[in-house]
Amino acid sequence: MKVLLVIIIILILLVVGIYCNTLFRGRNLIWGQIFRELKMPENAQVAILGLNYAGLFIDVAKRLKAPGKVTGVNIGNENVTKQESERIKENRVADRAKLVDGSLLNLPLESRHYDYVLSTFTFHSVSPAINRGRAIQEAVRVMKPNGTLIIVDFGNLQQYRPLLNILGFQDVRVVPTGINGWWGGPWLKTSVLRWIIE
Repeated sequence: MKVLLVIIIILILLVVGIYCNTLFRGRNLIWGQIFRELKMPENAQVAILGLNYAGLFIDVAKRLKAPGKVTGVNIGNENVTKQESERIKENRVADRAKLVDGSLLNLPLESRHYDYVLSTFTFHSVSPAINRGRAIQEAVRVMKPNGTLIIVDFGNLQQYRPLLNILGFQDVRVVPTGINGWWGGPWLKTSVLRWIIE
């Protein structure tokens, strides 16, 4: 009985440890790898759809120089807008960071304007699930024809490939992130959907 209890405690600690790794370290590593591969120019126009990972918005703003700009779309949480506004001031990036409130289903953004459209842990929360297709169409609408789409999320990102193919996007890749994207274990893992003109 004691052995079984010890095994259960070890498993629980392992799950919690893996979850904490993703929460506090893994997300940074995932986005760090993405940015190394993107080589984003300082004058890029970037849209971030959903501000569920607070570090991403300011990190992108720090990588840019005016006229480059990042526009973060807050999806229905007033506290996020307040927090990010404070972080803009603290990090002195007001000349290249802008916040707007909106919906993934009707983005308050200009069409064909953004070089990069990024989203992190946002699309899975669109419900009902059938609306996720509409959210993908909106992401594509605001992206320049030669732009880059990156979605980091858990769940089945493969479901977006057929729609993106219909919209004219070939070579859509869905890449697993490994243990750095496991939310407790491999049963809830993060993947990266990428469409990049190379």
